[in-house]
Amino acid sequence: MSSVNLTSLGANQLKNTTSGEMVEIGSLWQEQTVVLFFLRRFGCQVCRWMSAEVSKLEKDLKANGVALIGIGPEEMGVKEFMDGGFFKGGGEKVLLHFVQKSPADNISLEDITKGLGISASVQAGEKPQVKQEAFVRLILRCYIYYTIVQFING
Repeated sequence: MSSVNLTSLGANQLKNTTSGEMVEIGSLWQEQTVVLFFLRRFGCQVCRWMSAEVSKLEKDLKANGVALIGIGPEEMGVKEFMDGGFFKGGGEKVLLHFVQKSPADNISLEDITKGLGISASVQAGEKPQVKQEAFVRLILRCYIYYTIVQFING
């Protein structure tokens, strides 16, 4: 498992989608344990499915004093994402650090609860099945979008 520099990560600013207030990421785990769920973009179908999956844990996480927090790179699509109910989420050490190895790679709900030392009464859903041609188009769109954002941001 690679290390995460919590001081560096915690110093980054986020915009609260509800209030518009800017907050430091580090303030999110000052009072409680959190699961930070990073999304590529709010309109991505794979991100929406993974968000719906991890949201199944929200009730059990909350019962154990753990907040579920979604973080995206932009505001575009966030209203539709929230209106669609894809995400239900609202420490001093990293309990679990997961990095995708492929675009549809995701961590199991069981691994998340194990990392937190809690149990949950949810069952993982079936991964969406996509035809190879549709998958290639999706990845290409994500890559083009990422490239455009990188170009605009310098």
